[in-house]
Amino acid sequence: MCSSHFHRGSTLFGLPLSPGRHSCMAGELPIRRRDWLSMVGAAAAYVCTSPAFAIAKRYSSVATYDFVSSGVVKGSQQTVCLPDGSLDVRFQFIDRGRGPTLYSTISLDDAGFISKLRTTGYNYMRVTVDERFVARKGTAAWKNAAERETQPYSAPRFYISMDGSPEEGAIMVRAALRAGTASLQLWPSGVTNVAAVRTLVVSNGRTSKHVTMYEANGLDFTPVALWLDDSGELFMSGGGWGAVIRSGWSSALPQLLDVQNERVAELGRQIARTLPQRSGTAIAITGASLFDSEAGTLVPNTTVIFHGERVVAVTTAESSIPSDARRIDGSGKTILPGLWNMHMHLFADFGPRLLAEGVTTIRDPGNSPDYIAKTKAQYESGELVGPRVIIAGLMDGTGKYTAPIGTTTSTVTEAIAQVRDWKKLGAVQIKIYSSMDPKLVPTIVKAAHSLGMRVSGHIPAGMLAQDAVHEGFDEIQHINFLFLNFMPDTKDRTQTPIRLTATAQRAGTVDLKSQPVKDFIAMLKAKDIVSDPTVGLFYTETLTRTGDIASTGFVEIADWLPAQVTRGLTTIGLPLGPGLDAKYRASAKAYLEMIALLHSNGVRIVAGTDDLLPGFDLVHELELYAQAGIPPAQVLQAATIVPARVMRMDDSLGSLRPGKLADAIIVHGNPLESISQLRKVGTTIKGGVMYDTRALYATAGVNAPPV
Repeated sequence: MCSSHFHRGSTLFGLPLSPGRHSCMAGELPIRRRDWLSMVGAAAAYVCTSPAFAIAKRYSSVATYDFVSSGVVKGSQQTVCLPDGSLDVRFQFIDRGRGPTLYSTISLDDAGFISKLRTTGYNYMRVTVDERFVARKGTAAWKNAAERETQPYSAPRFYISMDGSPEEGAIMVRAALRAGTASLQLWPSGVTNVAAVRTLVVSNGRTSKHVTMYEANGLDFTPVALWLDDSGELFMSGGGWGAVIRSGWSSALPQLLDVQNERVAELGRQIARTLPQRSGTAIAITGASLFDSEAGTLVPNTTVIFHGERVVAVTTAESSIPSDARRIDGSGKTILPGLWNMHMHLFADFGPRLLAEGVTTIRDPGNSPDYIAKTKAQYESGELVGPRVIIAGLMDGTGKYTAPIGTTTSTVTEAIAQVRDWKKLGAVQIKIYSSMDPKLVPTIVKAAHSLGMRVSGHIPAGMLAQDAVHEGFDEIQHINFLFLNFMPDTKDRTQTPIRLTATAQRAGTVDLKSQPVKDFIAMLKAKDIVSDPTVGLFYTETLTRTGDIASTGFVEIADWLPAQVTRGLTTIGLPLGPGLDAKYRASAKAYLEMIALLHSNGVRIVAGTDDLLPGFDLVHELELYAQAGIPPAQVLQAATIVPARVMRMDDSLGSLRPGKLADAIIVHGNPLESISQLRKVGTTIKGGVMYDTRALYATAGVNAPPV
């Protein structure tokens, strides 16, 4: 899974963004954007001239931190203060075959701002890094993979590296605290504010420390958390999928993560108290064009009436409207069922953005069991604002490339027990991941099917997609695994990043008109195998070029986003090398041709995004379906009635019919003319509760234009 959580591929202070590479490239579950952003200074160490706290440090003292993922140390940072007062920083970690190796030298001015920086090595995607920044005599100049700029300044700003080390985040926080106002202007743009949130005592069994949680906002959609000790050194930063913590203190990590999660919930509860609009009477949307998702048609001049959490009428008769109903003029607008995102690795703070996009139901095919169950309950109770959640339990095997969340198994007994545990937790589906032993697949499938659960997944290393279908898969995640079916030379290594690089380089060479491809597609149709292609992820990774916002697919909304998020969008592409540009473009074209082939042959497609850019990426996914040639009405069905039917929930969701749940969106335009009109959702209704989408976006620092 990807995650994510955070948009994929980009980095801040040396750590990959998610949620959301995405992070997770192709469902890989990387560190989510919020987590690595929140490592603003992860492993930040001995700052010998600590401007915020004025604490003297001894030359050659080394502060060491562990990078911990799933309870395993997978990296480190060391920072040494050199004789001239500059810092020598070494930072690295390994994440399923990827991860940065960075070497930085950093000099600070008297106010604690970076005055000179040089970083070399490799970034998360193993691309060569050579980044430089210098600020002196009123001029700042910097060069990185995407930028080469020189700007004058009258007051110092803090430079945010494109491929920097976590140390820089700690320096930034100290500089902000020393500034007194705790506010910093940033290079190239943006502002961050830092505030203390909570202090507590932690223990490692031998000694205790006071640590304080600080938040820095303006860098991401949500505030970034940092824990500093009484001496002003960074103690911990990160989240459940990856954290940097002072060596010898990993036992304190759960306590700190609990506090962070509660802080996220606290901020979420503030949103839940102010933004939902509830009505004690019926709500009537009058004179709108209704998208009938079951018929795939647009019905003009329709009135839809909600009462409580249900649809009570869909009519053209004015007399059907209760006299005390709250009326909303739908003239010139389109009302649709709430949208579904069938591939999201959820974090609680995604909720407002998802509803703002019009997403009222998501499926999570890979998360921490306890976390996703709790978040689902918080959304259902109204404690937090967010969509309906369908849980699909991720199961993986053991080994070097094991997913950092979900559950792992290596025996038949464990596999059966874990399927049953996921069922008890509320999962309706099992997702099998890439490192699963193929010999356990039949056991998992049988156990899941016996409990009425569906089975989907990556294709485990050692298998092809056609093998997984024969073993009982009901669904295949990610379009790359369909292409890998015709690259048998890679099948024993698809738990590694080769499952991404091989398809990016070779998908364009697969003859989609060949008999083997025709036979494979016919088998998918005959066995009613569902495709969750997340094509937007693969298409964007192959076409995005560093520094070119137009290549990302998100140019229309780039100006809506926090400055540092927009800046990172152009870094989410796969590494380029000699001859790869043409191969990537051919593969991007092939991805869309495969989507068209699936659709024309009656293979059911469900729209999901794998956290490419949560809150914005579903529309991008649907735009690509339309670009592939699927008619707009059927594109919309892939995000409404089709997923509802696949998940056997069409009796209550997926279309607007009397008696169904009141999940709907009001679009200021007609998405059947252009799928892009879905970016003009003005009102989202979930269970009869209404939300102003622009107000929801604003809670995440998103400046979406009025609709």
